[in-house]
Amino acid sequence: MTRVAYIVDHLQVGGAQSHLLQLVRGLDRQVWQPEMWTASARPGDLAPVFEQEGVPVRSFGIERTLVSPRTLAAAARVAREFRDRDVAVVHGYLFEGNLLAALAGRLGRRPVTLVSKRSLDRYDRVDRRLAAALSNRLADRVTVNATPVGELVAEHEWCPREKMVQIPNGVALPRRPGAPATQPPAGERPPVVGMVGRLGWKKGYQHALRAAAIVRDAVPGVRFDVVGEGSQRAELESLARELGLEDTVRFLGQRRDVPELLAGFDCYLLSSIIEGMPNALLEAMALGRPVVTTSAGGSAEVVRDGESGLVVPPGDPQALADAVLRILRDPALASRLGAAAEARVRRDFDLSTMLSSIDRLYRTELARAGVDVSGPATTLRAARVA
Repeated sequence: MTRVAYIVDHLQVGGAQSHLLQLVRGLDRQVWQPEMWTASARPGDLAPVFEQEGVPVRSFGIERTLVSPRTLAAAARVAREFRDRDVAVVHGYLFEGNLLAALAGRLGRRPVTLVSKRSLDRYDRVDRRLAAALSNRLADRVTVNATPVGELVAEHEWCPREKMVQIPNGVALPRRPGAPATQPPAGERPPVVGMVGRLGWKKGYQHALRAAAIVRDAVPGVRFDVVGEGSQRAELESLARELGLEDTVRFLGQRRDVPELLAGFDCYLLSSIIEGMPNALLEAMALGRPVVTTSAGGSAEVVRDGESGLVVPPGDPQALADAVLRILRDPALASRLGAAAEARVRRDFDLSTMLSSIDRLYRTELARAGVDVSGPATTLRAARVA
């Protein structure tokens, strides 16, 4: 088998971590042998989940900051281990994971070193921008998940476009879970608008809450469910109280029954200010939910306005509210958008398509490095170059 080392900042719940979990679950274990490495000395809550999947979790042991002589020493130590154990592919995710992957991959003279770009993060600090550019330069390839992400990496991090490979996110196509027995069917209960994601500034939840206040005044009894945890939870709960949304908005925290919750939403809402390609949006669409999203990042690539959902500008609570009201007031529109959303995900954003593209990328780059991969290739759809 061919060893693949994934390096990420941490394994707390987040979009990149969810993507990695789907990835290691879906890789052909007769061909690829994955392992996880975190920059942080405290890997995070998802570490046991990866280990339950047969994927060992190790750490670089970084305590506070990468700006330390210990960072290079840690990268050199891991590079020696990669060389001794014949790790063939080193694949980084997020800022710290990308830099450590680039250093360890090159110091260990590994056949293939990759870094990943998954959001529209701009680095205002010169040192972070230069570190991102260095990661890109040291890597053999830079993977991006959406066209706007590739454009940002080319412009802001000076990465040649020909070095990038665009592989959109993919999600496992879910079975439709049944509605809980205690919940009346849609049409016999007040509508539910749902949101799923980390409670951080990128998701623009303050705009969603202001939109919720507008919708509540127009649709008595409407409920907004917010699924997820994050650094802004207390601040957002305070804003909800200021807006008088105590009986309208529920903060549900981290949940294990997200598919069941998604299936019960009459509208899925994504209010992001910046975004890559959100898995939760794809999962809601795969369940046939009508969606409202901002045009941030790759969201507008996934959702075609008026066809597979409604798209509004970022940072505009009134536009969010107007779009949600269109869906809640027009069952025929909601049904049409939901069906088109499901068809779009099944056609273009299936997990098997993403896995095939990553399998192809690994094989192509290893062949270029003169490494033969044993095991049959998956049926592939070519990755698109940004």
